[in-house]
Amino acid sequence: MRKRLFAAIVPLLLVGLTPAGFSSDHSILGVVTDINGSVVGSASVTAVPLEESGSAGDLGWVHTDNSGRFRLLLRPGHYVIRAKDEADGYPDPSFLLCSDSSANFPRVSVEGLDVSGVRVALGTRGGVLEGDLRDALTQQPIPNAKVTIRDAHSPNAFVEVFADKTGHFRFTVPSKPIHLIATAEGHKEAQYEGEPLILSGGQHRSVKIKLRPQ
Repeated sequence: MRKRLFAAIVPLLLVGLTPAGFSSDHSILGVVTDINGSVVGSASVTAVPLEESGSAGDLGWVHTDNSGRFRLLLRPGHYVIRAKDEADGYPDPSFLLCSDSSANFPRVSVEGLDVSGVRVALGTRGGVLEGDLRDALTQQPIPNAKVTIRDAHSPNAFVEVFADKTGHFRFTVPSKPIHLIATAEGHKEAQYEGEPLILSGGQHRSVKIKLRPQ
């Protein structure tokens, strides 16, 4: 599935530092919690460089342990630390649609030292949305159709999700009103009936969208 990304802007947070020796990579140690301060043992964490001098290399996302703790290896530079837990309703914060002011994604500065005591807090819990796209006349699945998930109050905040070969899509959405618009080659645009949708508290919801042939 292809999705559109955005660069987040977050406040600077100072954290404790410990000597790291002479290695070019340094450990960033921290914990992920929910909005109430409870640890999240199934989260994924990443570091996003805030300038060209910072580099996360091929790090990608790393998983927390059962105590919500994580360890990243980074080169000197400035980073923002982000977290998600999509299976449990905490969406990927890389998307503008999923921006959440209640989350705490701190900045860290890596300057020849290890960084410890980093606290990352997930924001408001959303939910997991999945659905099937069907031809309104034949009831057959529509493979590779596009579903635009848009913030009902901020039209510029959206994600484009592409269905698989069976016409099925899945995406973890934030806890805010959203609109669903489906498009596919040879079919008219269709909106999900009963929108806007709101998912919260880790809720799972399945929808069906039918598109009429042109």
